[in-house]
Amino acid sequence: MTRRILVVDDDHEMVKTLCDVLELHGWEPVAAHSGEEAVSLAAQPGLAIVLMDVRMPGLNGVDALRAIKANRPGTRVVLMTAYAARDLLAEAERDGALRIMPKPVALPELLALLDEARRQEETVLVVDDDPDFLHSLTDLLRARGIAAAEAKNLDEALHRLERQAPSAVVLDLRLDQLSPMDAVLAIKRVSPAVLLILYSGNRDTLDETVATVPPGLVHGALLKPFPIERLVELLR
Repeated sequence: MTRRILVVDDDHEMVKTLCDVLELHGWEPVAAHSGEEAVSLAAQPGLAIVLMDVRMPGLNGVDALRAIKANRPGTRVVLMTAYAARDLLAEAERDGALRIMPKPVALPELLALLDEARRQEETVLVVDDDPDFLHSLTDLLRARGIAAAEAKNLDEALHRLERQAPSAVVLDLRLDQLSPMDAVLAIKRVSPAVLLILYSGNRDTLDETVATVPPGLVHGALLKPFPIERLVELLR
């Protein structure tokens, strides 16, 4: 999964400090200074988590949480607050906040929480219109401790990508009547940061697709039948 994190607080110095700390620990922070800005930035694909203050002028953190969740229900949001506004915090919990942390934030606790949230979201989406192969492949991945979700066609895959944030997509190049290039580009438009692994039973199709896609879009390619351990190695 992407390590991009949106840090939101109307206190510019607080945002800068948190961004610097997170960057030192391998995250890719994006700064925002209002609830309105947070909602706009969180609508973009490729975001792992949102870290946001509750008390802000204009759109507060709880209202921003609702707007973010309405647009992308799978987005994980951690709220920060220096105030004990119990009713407001209860609303945030009901609306799906991952955690509400007191300010000043305890950095070791925050970093541990973010790493745990990232591990829980490391899902692989397998896309194949052959239901038997689809089920077999996801079962094999799950047996090796990799959380795997299924999509039977490109439309279903794109819908999942819009609502969630899988770390990788494993894509069969033979989908309905779509060209392989169209499928690759459609996935990358919705989720630019996702790792994309292609597979096919046709060597010519696989080689041609890998040779013609823009550099950096494809993480790996496998010719069917492939050993499951090779796919696991790519995902690891």
